Amino acid sequence: MANQTDPIRAGLASLLPDLRAFARFLARDAALADDLVQEAILRALRAESQWDPETSLRAWMFRILRNVFLEQLRRRGTERRALERMPDPDRPAPAVQEARHAVTDLARAMDTLPLVQREALILVGAHGLSHEEAAAVCNVPVGTMKARVARARGALARQMPEDAH
Repeated sequence: MANQTDPIRAGLASLLPDLRAFARFLARDAALADDLVQEAILRALRAESQWDPETSLRAWMFRILRNVFLEQLRRRGTERRALERMPDPDRPAPAVQEARHAVTDLARAMDTLPLVQREALILVGAHGLSHEEAAAVCNVPVGTMKARVARARGALARQMPEDAH
C-alpha cells in the first residue's frame, strides 16, 4: 500500500545534487554544505505530512534548506567564519586556462553581492527555478524576487570585463 509521503521520499534522491549545489553557494564550504543538506532532509522527513503534493517538492526543499542556513547563520556567525576562510582576492591566480579565470572572476563578483541577491540569482539563474518558485523559497513577493535577480545581474554585468559579456 502506497503511503501519502512516498513522493517525498522518492523525490529526495533526485534533488540531492541541486540541494548540495545550493547549499554550497550559501555556505561557501563543502563540509558545511553537506551538513546543511543533511539537516534539511531530516527536517523535511520529520515534517513530511506538512508538504502539499500540489506544490513543488523542489521549492519546498530549497525553502527548508534556506531556513536551516539562516538559522545557523544567526546562531553561530557562520558568515563571518566563512569570509575568513575565503581566498585573498589580491593574491595572484596561478596561470591556468582562460575559462578558469572567467569562472574565478564570476565567483569573486558573486561574493560581492548581498546574500539576498546572490541567493536569488542562484535559485533563478543556476537552478532554473521560476521567479514564483524562488519567491516561495525565500518567502518574498514575486516582484521582490524579480528585483533581486535584476539587481544581481546588473551588478555582475558592471563588475565583469567587457569581453566576458
